[in-house]
Amino acid sequence: MIETEDTIRKLDKDVALIKQKLDILENNHLAHIKKDVDRILYILGAVGIVVLGELFVLLNAVL
Repeated sequence: MIETEDTIRKLDKDVALIKQKLDILENNHLAHIKKDVDRILYILGAVGIVVLGELFVLLNAVL
């Protein structure tokens, strides 16, 4: 009986630790990842606009 209760307490502590780590991951790391992805998308958009502008300049020179 006592061994089972000790096992349950240990598992309860492990579950609480897992919940804490998931909370940190969800609230902290995911926010930073989203910020980095947004920055990459901004840069890709800017590069796309420059490439499109160069294409228009090239078409203007050809025509």
